[in-house]
Amino acid sequence: MSETGFEILSLTADLLALGGALFFLISAIGLLRLPDFFCRVHAPTKAATLGVMLLGLSAVLRSLSQGDLVWLEDLAILLFLFLTIPISSQVLARAARRGGVEQIPQTTEATAEDKSD
Repeated sequence: MSETGFEILSLTADLLALGGALFFLISAIGLLRLPDFFCRVHAPTKAATLGVMLLGLSAVLRSLSQGDLVWLEDLAILLFLFLTIPISSQVLARAARRGGVEQIPQTTEATAEDKSD
């Protein structure tokens, strides 16, 4: 690969890492600002999953631009995280629901309306 090809891969990796960091920032803001446990579980799950994917793809591209074979391990880690992050948040929310964690009234009303349909 030519020198410009490596530079393009490196620049793309940097942009993906920046995007991943931005999604982690959004996730942290959502965690701080949302009102109850269930909303706080939801925001980081969605944003952090995308943030991890972008950072992982950045690592893959960085490894490829340096000619390493470590990118296969990065892809395996990404697949594992992509499958487990949403499942773990679902388990947390279900345990909280069964444990009687209080919801804000607006969330409770919306849940009751969904069940009546």
